Amino acid sequence: MSRRPTLFLLLCGLVGLLNAATVRAQLPATTSDQLFPVEDVVRVNTRVVFIDTLVRDKKTGAPVTNLSVESFQVLDDGKPRKLSYFSREGVTRRPLALMLVLDLSTSGILYLEKPEVMEHIIAALSRLKPEDEIGVMQRWYEPQGPLSFEMRSRMVSNLTRDRAQTFAALRDVQQFAKQNLPQVKIFFSFKSLFKEAWKTGIVGAATGMPPPVITTAARDLEYMIDKAPLLAREHPTSQVVVMEVTDDFGAEGLGKTRKTAHELIDSGVTVCGMVIKRTFMDKGVNLTGSIMSPLMRVRFHTISYYGKQTGGEVETVGRPEEFAGAVDNIVSGLAARYSLGFTLDESERNDERVHQLEVKLTPRETTRKLTVSARRSYVPKAQP
Repeated sequence: MSRRPTLFLLLCGLVGLLNAATVRAQLPATTSDQLFPVEDVVRVNTRVVFIDTLVRDKKTGAPVTNLSVESFQVLDDGKPRKLSYFSREGVTRRPLALMLVLDLSTSGILYLEKPEVMEHIIAALSRLKPEDEIGVMQRWYEPQGPLSFEMRSRMVSNLTRDRAQTFAALRDVQQFAKQNLPQVKIFFSFKSLFKEAWKTGIVGAATGMPPPVITTAARDLEYMIDKAPLLAREHPTSQVVVMEVTDDFGAEGLGKTRKTAHELIDSGVTVCGMVIKRTFMDKGVNLTGSIMSPLMRVRFHTISYYGKQTGGEVETVGRPEEFAGAVDNIVSGLAARYSLGFTLDESERNDERVHQLEVKLTPRETTRKLTVSARRSYVPKAQP
């Protein structure tokens, strides 16, 4: 199983280590590409194609909520569509079913082990509406021996409206991260990596080949992105949101990411991220991943990708207070979306062809510096 394949190549190559970090299994490229040949797909069962759209002020980052239907233009395969549905959906947004995923197997652990960071996250979550539910999941590396680690996950707290339970779970994760960090420093400290590489080099001189850092996946490892469509079916009256704190160095096969994006969009799940600012080692990993991913036919920065395709947002965080601001921005964005829709005519009823979508602001709005986030395509299903 592999979700973060060979992203330490650059740094570890300097010191003789190769980190084949654990990620989840992927479909064979040929099979998945045949099944899902086009990216960013949403399928619709009705005669109306709906597009959730978020507009922000580029300078301030604040959501813009006072636009009218005349402010928008939707292009379907480059051709304008007449909007037959328009609403400011965020005014009466559905209750959230928010799954907060704290990825301690990334450099996010360097922040999440700090009490002040977790308290800022808790402060932001305490401002959610009483009817919103919050769940907490964590992932981490569990040492199995010298230079051997197993990726594990656990649901710390299921979706609940009980804020005391949620906040206790978050503080539990913070304490766990503090205890786990010294055991996994090799992944996040160049000094620790160099020291281990030196030891490994001595072994290599005696055996002819230095052992790599070995990472495996626990048999019960869960990835919330995969579970989210089921979660949406179990909570049909809620807006299901997966919000992950991560370095966003995850990688998956191209066909698999297309399939997953389709499932998320089809089920109405929104993926958001709080991406940790990059350290010196992170920059090396990022460079390596950017170079290697096209050669290995994998997609890098998967959380950013899923966020973009589902209409979610990704915030960059580094200082403790930025975590609270990121949660606030993401939630405010969920509550400030427009719902645009256009009606398919009879000739398109059985059109199983992928249509590329683009949401633009009309010329009357282009004088303002605004950004638009919306889904990118759809495939109308054949009607029964």
